[in-house]
Amino acid sequence: MVRARLQGINTVRKRLADGSVRLYYYHRATGLPLSGKPGSPEFLRDYGSAEKTMLDRHSGIFNGLVRDYTLSPEFEKLRDSTQHEYRRMLTKAEQKFGNMPLAALEDPRVRQDFMTWRATVAKASGDREADNRLSVVSAMLTWGIRNGRFSATTLPDSDACTAPIALT
Repeated sequence: MVRARLQGINTVRKRLADGSVRLYYYHRATGLPLSGKPGSPEFLRDYGSAEKTMLDRHSGIFNGLVRDYTLSPEFEKLRDSTQHEYRRMLTKAEQKFGNMPLAALEDPRVRQDFMTWRATVAKASGDREADNRLSVVSAMLTWGIRNGRFSATTLPDSDACTAPIALT
């Protein structure tokens, strides 16, 4: 029998009124209770449902696009060091734009938000870091357009201080 090593399970011990101890299991990321004992069919069903809930909560927003991009075959083709840097920069972008609906990326005014963010990063970390972050976000958005996650829009390119490019 194959045994799956599940991650992200929070085990809580509860002493009951009669003095016995009962174990309760929860999905760590969502907080959803997991019924049954670890490895049982109902436990695995609840775990799968909680994992799906976790993934679905990011669908349709910037965070979900980052997740899809970092799990894509195109991203996996990048060198490990490049993947590490892209993840670092995309994590910073998620802090700013994480809950932005993908529909907002189709509005031409969103370019101003990215440029304002770039200027803020440039003041704090320098022009090179700001341009690199914007370049990685632009690469991810281009991937999103090519893979049908949202329609084409006008967003800044990696040379953010000059002109935008139409990502189509």
